[in-house]
Amino acid sequence: MSKITESARGEDCQIRYTGVCSHDPAKTIWSHCRHGAAGRGKGFKAVDVAGAYGCTDCDAVYDGQRKPPSGVTREQLDADWAMGHFRSLVILKDKGLVK
Repeated sequence: MSKITESARGEDCQIRYTGVCSHDPAKTIWSHCRHGAAGRGKGFKAVDVAGAYGCTDCDAVYDGQRKPPSGVTREQLDADWAMGHFRSLVILKDKGLVK
């Protein structure tokens, strides 16, 4: 695990999908971006900086392991994840893990 992925322990979920998020810091992980442009490929995750603090419930919806709430589009999920990514970058900067 990298310092970034390890830093997720005890953090608040920054993805915050309405009707999905557990709001439980004990369930927060580092949610990696699902897009190839972030360095993701078959059999490996995106680069660590392309991620967000997310609870396991939000991450499961983002990754497609769990259905999103009724009426929520993939575009909305991606936009909410991106906002969580930006909030997470600010936290990483405050922790001294990125410049």
